[in-house]
Amino acid sequence: MIKSITSAQNPWVKDVLALQEKAKNRRAAGKFTVEGINEIRLAMKSGLVLKQLAINPDKMSWQELKTLLNVGMELDATWMIEVLNSAWSKVVVRESGQNALAIFEMPIKPLEWKPKSGGLYLLVESVEKPGNLGALLRSADATAADGVVICDERIDAYHPQVIRNSVGTVFTVPLFVISIQQAWEVIQSSGVKLFTTFMENSTSVWDSDLCETTAILVGTESQGVSEFWRDKGVNVNVPMFGKVDSLNVSVAASLMLYEAKRQRAKKL
Repeated sequence: MIKSITSAQNPWVKDVLALQEKAKNRRAAGKFTVEGINEIRLAMKSGLVLKQLAINPDKMSWQELKTLLNVGMELDATWMIEVLNSAWSKVVVRESGQNALAIFEMPIKPLEWKPKSGGLYLLVESVEKPGNLGALLRSADATAADGVVICDERIDAYHPQVIRNSVGTVFTVPLFVISIQQAWEVIQSSGVKLFTTFMENSTSVWDSDLCETTAILVGTESQGVSEFWRDKGVNVNVPMFGKVDSLNVSVAASLMLYEAKRQRAKKL
């Protein structure tokens, strides 16, 4: 029998809110939430284990959801939940239209970064806002980058805003979460060419060779790249022609990734 929830005070609602609000709750439970049909589809296709799936039956039927997900799944009442009224508005951001909410099991073992020859990687240091990480992942997916390396072990890639802003690409792009020191050791041992975004003595990204095994490092919008990376790579910049001298970190990263793809396409 499908479970039905009508009250915002239901324990299930409180459990979902706990998962959405704090990383420590997600880690303790070993679970995280995903909102949105496209995002859920990508999570399922990535092989993540689905624990629960919820809809508002006033807005969408289970058969409609099955068709929209298009992942060949069979409906199972043991993990199907129908959430109504104020309870639904409590656990989702997008209340109107067709929507769904899923709970997935967190991967037990993180990916190990082993750069492949000729690969293109985006290194991200100390992301200030979950939304920025989501946007960076979206750009990495759009350019078919071989992975995003987060040089900060405190980062929670399963924050709801990361998932939302990435439109689910957090599940399509290989994501490596390691320390700064570990990242540098991998770069040294794997022959990765590192491009940093220090402005001093920097060269336009247009004039830089991004066709080898490449890692592009971006830092925070307020502080930039940390001193740890100084003199460890080639300094590059995105040319600016207006009155301001900087771009949003996700925009700058996108431009550099696309420049790398442009150069590589010319060599094919």
